[in-house]
Amino acid sequence: MRISTTWQHQVSVTQMLKQQSKLTDTQLKMASGKKYLTPSENPQAAASLIDFNQRIKVYQQYQDNISTVRQRLDQENSGLDASIEVIMQIRDLALQGFNDINQGTNRQQIAGQIDQLKEQLLTIANTQNPNGEYIFSGYASDQQPFDSSYAYQGDKQRSLSIGPARTMADGDKGDEVFGAAVASPVAGSITNVFQAITQLSTDLKANAPKNASMTDLDNTLNLLSKTQASVGSRLNTLDIQESLNEDYIIDYKSMVSEIGDLDYAEAVSNFNLQQVALQAAQQAFSKVQNLSLFNYIA
Repeated sequence: MRISTTWQHQVSVTQMLKQQSKLTDTQLKMASGKKYLTPSENPQAAASLIDFNQRIKVYQQYQDNISTVRQRLDQENSGLDASIEVIMQIRDLALQGFNDINQGTNRQQIAGQIDQLKEQLLTIANTQNPNGEYIFSGYASDQQPFDSSYAYQGDKQRSLSIGPARTMADGDKGDEVFGAAVASPVAGSITNVFQAITQLSTDLKANAPKNASMTDLDNTLNLLSKTQASVGSRLNTLDIQESLNEDYIIDYKSMVSEIGDLDYAEAVSNFNLQQVALQAAQQAFSKVQNLSLFNYIA
């Protein structure tokens, strides 16, 4: 029986390359920290990793949306604080104007101060965030919510997803915060804060202030306070949802780690064994290189 030297040489080369491939594969896994380098190594695990990583991305987007909503609500809350403070100043001036001691010129001066505060309030209502979006315009965030007519120019309330099947309004419509303008406002039944202040100023300049204007101011204060309470409630909800989302992210990352992360202790053990196997294959190849065909003739 004759055994080809070429065949024995090829067997040794094949074995040596096989061991080298295993060693290289282990080295790559140790460098990357991944248990699997290609999906074909474990298709089921690969599918699970894709699924869990996608879920992580979804929940991270929820967290990004929460940050966006919180930033916008915080700015709205600051605007509401400032608006309430301005209206309280106007209310104090109105009480001075109603005092019979203040007549004629004094009331006109008071009305002038009220007009200045009204412009300050209008600026607050037309506040923009750092991105240039009007915070009280809803979806029409590129549109100034109130012009000189005080009619609302914005759109409906805008919302973002903050969790599975859960959305959150990131602001409030200007006409729901500052009231809707009407064609012919009458003191005592005015819902739009700017029209209410304008009517108060007009009456003071005419030296004929109406107590009904105080009712309008109080109603606008109640509207702002109600909105502020809603904003506070939403901010609390964001905190709760953010914590829930973070728990899901941690859980999914743990699953991804369990499925796809390399066990370094096991990898080091395999690496050492594969080094020994490669060295043995190299030694076998070296011996074959030194043998003659006649050593295989029986």
